[in-house]
Amino acid sequence: MPRLFICQAELMLNFTQQERQAILFLIIVTLTGILTNFLIKIKSPKKTIACFNQDIGKINPNTADKDMLMDVPGIGTRLAQRIIEYRQQHGAFREIEELKKIERINAYRYEKIKGSFVIK
Repeated sequence: MPRLFICQAELMLNFTQQERQAILFLIIVTLTGILTNFLIKIKSPKKTIACFNQDIGKINPNTADKDMLMDVPGIGTRLAQRIIEYRQQHGAFREIEELKKIERINAYRYEKIKGSFVIK
């Protein structure tokens, strides 16, 4: 009885062996494309790259030396030295906002330089 059902199904579809193979191939290719698209969306490194790119060119005030600090527009020799001294006396910066506690970094200067720093 099962053999009769298969034969009837084959007759109803009226496809040759090559046509059935072509249809099976297209189904497999389609499913592979859907699966690949799904996996790419799940495992996409775009978020990681976006986060990484935001930090490129920024200076970590916890590890920067005097010359690196002086590369930031608005920070000269004396202010770079004050940042290093503050770090030595109070430990590592936990937030960028701590820069406001350093003498000569007022609200205006802080707004100007805060985008150049990153805490890691």
